[in-house]
Amino acid sequence: MDTTRSTKRLAGLGVVALLALAACGDDDAPASGSPTTTAGSTATNAATATTVADATTVADGGLYGDSTATTAPAATDAPEATDAPETTEAATETTAAADGGEAMVATAETDLGTILVDAGGRTLYAFKNDTDGEPSCVEGCADAWPPAIVEGELTVGDLDASVFTLVEHPAGGQQLKAGDWPLYLFAGDTAPGDVNGQGSGDVWFVVGPDGTTIE
Repeated sequence: MDTTRSTKRLAGLGVVALLALAACGDDDAPASGSPTTTAGSTATNAATATTVADATTVADGGLYGDSTATTAPAATDAPEATDAPETTEAATETTAAADGGEAMVATAETDLGTILVDAGGRTLYAFKNDTDGEPSCVEGCADAWPPAIVEGELTVGDLDASVFTLVEHPAGGQQLKAGDWPLYLFAGDTAPGDVNGQGSGDVWFVVGPDGTTIE
């Protein structure tokens, strides 16, 4: 009887011990519900990693191409404006000889008589303020009364060559001269044969083929 009771007691103690161990569990084993929590954390971390990766990709330009493509290009400097060609003033190109050796000075018949004109038929004038045969109409004056500048050798056709010479104009170039008078054109004459400058200021007059003024 004693032996049987002892055996049953030992067996009962073993069962109790096993139940106690099962209730406490292994210190290293995860608590109930831990696997689900771990999976959630893993999913959250993965999402965070993906977000970070996406942000990095956009910053590097990988998602939308090279990041330099989204950078506004530096403004191209505007090309320097080409300087407008200087306007050739009438004062420096007025009575150049026509092609083929045509005379640089000729005559025309007007209400004032026979007067001197340039190769284009424009009336030539003398300026009474020119003393000693030297031209004095310059700057603003020359804008209205450009000197009759000759380029190249002077040719006068059938006119008396002894009447005509050349004189240096203060602004440059060789000015046609008849007798004692350097010759000028008038900006107010718009067509061959015009004599709108005649008597202007009582100092501008047309010139005859002999080099004298017609007043």
